[in-house]
Amino acid sequence: MSLPVVDLGDTGIKTTTLGFGCATLFRAPDAAERLRLLDVAYEAGIRHFDVAPIYGLGRAEPELGRFLRSRRSDVTVTTKFGQKPTLVGRYMARVQRPLRQLLRSRPVVGDHVRAHAATPSRLLYGEVGYDVAGARRSLRKSLRQLRTDYVDLFLLHDPAPESVRSAEICAFLDDARTAGLIRSWGITGAPEVADEVAQGFGRVPVLQVRGDVFTPPCASIQDGSALITYSVLGDPLARIVRYVRSSDAARERWHAATGADCGDPEVVSSFLLRAAFQANSAGVVLFGATRPPHILMASVIAGQGRHLAVRGNSDLDSFMSLVRTEPLTPGIGARSAS
Repeated sequence: MSLPVVDLGDTGIKTTTLGFGCATLFRAPDAAERLRLLDVAYEAGIRHFDVAPIYGLGRAEPELGRFLRSRRSDVTVTTKFGQKPTLVGRYMARVQRPLRQLLRSRPVVGDHVRAHAATPSRLLYGEVGYDVAGARRSLRKSLRQLRTDYVDLFLLHDPAPESVRSAEICAFLDDARTAGLIRSWGITGAPEVADEVAQGFGRVPVLQVRGDVFTPPCASIQDGSALITYSVLGDPLARIVRYVRSSDAARERWHAATGADCGDPEVVSSFLLRAAFQANSAGVVLFGATRPPHILMASVIAGQGRHLAVRGNSDLDSFMSLVRTEPLTPGIGARSAS
């Protein structure tokens, strides 16, 4: 399958509009299963892979590196710096397979754990600094783990504005790019924090930010900068499905407006992905999944983007109108509609 390709701003990097995010990869407890998911993503046409030293509590980079051995020249890779697993996190990495299997076998327990895991746990990983020494160590280790001599994007990972020495880091990143160790760099995090951190740099080549339907857009995108969005499903998917299923009247109203059953998670996922591609038509949308059919669905939607733009998005427009105006949580509808 061939997916649409975009230029990432003026970085000189081209990649697919859909990227595979490895943050959720370790919800699959078995290494062979995770490799299969990466294979499915590649066969579905995805050519951008996003990872970080903390994903999989330190194990995601080595596994992605093994997957990329014969494919490195065909793909773009993002990794990050500034955070790493703690001693507790590294220990937990050794037992995460049986833990994941337990959560799978007991869905109620798994749902409870995931509901309380939206914010990174400082017990498992923490900030190690955004200075030159930390960036250099992190880059060297990531290159070893990924079995490559360069990464396409090297991002500051969820930095707090006061923790970044902008001038020093910018000089280091420019030197790393000149040396061929990275092709470009940027910042990832919540839009409002990324905006504040970006002000210290003047101009940031790539911003990777949360991009769900309830999150305000990033204000720091400038001409020539690239935008990558993530977490386009997650909480919005659960929130919308829960609300639509809350009453027959709501379900009928959303069906009448969109022509689809918005109590069905797959239907809502499709709408949310389409909305993400529409909102970030010149960049990359990251998507993570542990079921091959979901990866294939996202790839089909990404591949249909241009066709849908020509055909029209009246059903998506109706869906987004409901998202903006219905009281999905207290205050959401009123704020979005204003």
